[in-house]
Amino acid sequence: MVMELGQQIGRKIRTLRERRGLTQSQLASLLGKSGETISNFERGKVVTSIQTLDQMAKVLNVRLMDFFDGVAVGAADRQHRAERARSSHAQTVRNAADLLPEEDLEILAGLATLLESRRRREGGKGE
Repeated sequence: MVMELGQQIGRKIRTLRERRGLTQSQLASLLGKSGETISNFERGKVVTSIQTLDQMAKVLNVRLMDFFDGVAVGAADRQHRAERARSSHAQTVRNAADLLPEEDLEILAGLATLLESRRRREGGKGE
């Protein structure tokens, strides 16, 4: 099961803080927060604002994006990326159809027919 976003970012905060050699109390002091607040961030009990993450990135001498490295994306994000990739692939095929000579178009059409036939046999997977 994928961890909640707040928990994933909280783990990153802890890792980056520890890498810098700071305690929760020290980081809290540098950010003008309480130690309890930092603890809540790190445990994913409270999700920090982007402004606080930006401030934290400066204190820890890391990039803002470092808090998101390796953070799993949700199903909606994966679906959106898949749709964009599919759209990109469809555009590539359309461009090829405009540019290819007739004999290559015949091969492309045969391949498309073969793939469509396979998709139907497999029960419409990939839709």
